[in-house]
This record gives sequence, structure tokens and C-alpha cells, in this order.
Amino acid sequence: MVTTLHLRPSELQEQAALVRILRKSKLLFAAVPNGGYRLSREARNMRMSGVQAGVPDILVFDRPAGASGGLPAGLAIEMKRVGGTPCNVTPEQRRWLAELRQRGWLTIVAFGVNHAVEQMKGLGYELKGA
Repeated sequence: MVTTLHLRPSELQEQAALVRILRKSKLLFAAVPNGGYRLSREARNMRMSGVQAGVPDILVFDRPAGASGGLPAGLAIEMKRVGGTPCNVTPEQRRWLAELRQRGWLTIVAFGVNHAVEQMKGLGYELKGA
């Protein structure tokens, strides 16, 4: 019996694919270096420099096409891997998404690059290479 192992892309792979699309689309964005393992000294230095748990993975500073009047301020994207569930969103991530919405940001939780692209297009973003 031959077993085929189908691995889902990691969250990092999904985010990297989205970053390629954002770059092709010439959107102004930044990734937030929150996740991953850190040595205690590095983690302390990051906290001292302002890194906070729960900040969304990608912040897009451009507004969707057709947005006017200064709102929305931008788009905050919390990336999860395909097959994830809303349960995978931590309380800190939920708090940040809510705080950003209160400040005029659009927010999405995306379960993979395809889900992110679908939601961004639905909000009015014009994406190249997607």
C-alpha cells in the first residue's frame, strides 16, 4: 500500500505567497515580526522596542480602490494556515483586530493566501498576479 502525504502549506508559506502578490500590486504594506521562537534576550529587546503580542501579521497602508474621506485607514491581515479555524485566533489577536476596527481600519483573518486574496478583492483591492 502506497500512502501519499499531502502537507498543507505553513502559515509562513501562505504569508510569503500573499507578500508576493502585495508587492506585484505595488501596495504599501509591512509585516509585523511577532511570531516565532525567540531567545529570551531577543524577545526582551523586541518588547522594549515596542513589539506587542497579537498585532496582525500584515498591515496594508493603502486603502481599497474607490475609498474616500480618509476611511478606511488601511487593512490589517491576520494570517492563518489553510484548514485553521476562528479558534486559532488568540485573545490578543482578537483584541488588536477590534482596536484597529475602532480606529477605522479594515480587518480580516485569512486562512491561506487564496482566502486573503478573495477577501481583499471583496473589499475593493486591485491585486495583480492573484
